[in-house]
Amino acid sequence: MLHAIAQHPDVAYRAGLASALLSIYAFWPYIRDILTNRTRPERASWLIWALLSAVSLLSQVYEGADRSLGFAAIQTAGTVIICALTFWKTTGLKFQTEDSQVLTATAVGIWLWAEMESAAYALFVTITMSMMGGLLTMKKAFLDPQSETWATWAAFFVSALLAVVAVGRADWLLLAYPLYVMALSGGIMACMAAGRLVQKRRPVAEEPEHRQQLTLSVMSFQRAGSPSASE
Repeated sequence: MLHAIAQHPDVAYRAGLASALLSIYAFWPYIRDILTNRTRPERASWLIWALLSAVSLLSQVYEGADRSLGFAAIQTAGTVIICALTFWKTTGLKFQTEDSQVLTATAVGIWLWAEMESAAYALFVTITMSMMGGLLTMKKAFLDPQSETWATWAAFFVSALLAVVAVGRADWLLLAYPLYVMALSGGIMACMAAGRLVQKRRPVAEEPEHRQQLTLSVMSFQRAGSPSASE
């Protein structure tokens, strides 16, 4: 019955439209929190996502996506904007060793995709490399859950679910990306929840020391030349 409902043209159209609108909204809380220094994105993750979301968009166009295409297009535009804001608000340009390794692997994957010229391989590379970037954000979300925006990842999860409905058929090439976004968003929210639970159980006196020991690529998000908090 659910399969029949999903295949109905009106249901698929409305689901695709709702997915696109929710995707637009999902970026707003994150952008707002970056500008107010409440969210500190994992810079390498967003650089990877900006590059790979473009690959996913091109591959879906090649495969003939229609109603679900708006999801990928909005994801690409929003991701590029957040990536640009992340670098704009960052005072340093050096990546951590872990970030550099993931970025190198991403570059190799994109080069291999260009050589193979296969849409299916492009999606495989996109999802694999994007998940590597996602693991960096999951790690940060667990260690410092306050540095991420819960509303954004929840909206991405629901938007991806609606995109699955919009596909309307069991086409795994078209379903792969929204299913991956569901897994990524759900994983980040789970890490945030687990991190908050750990922080509640940790003695208050240990909290400052714990935050000083974070060795992630979470930068100071103050404009270059602006006075520091200690000043």
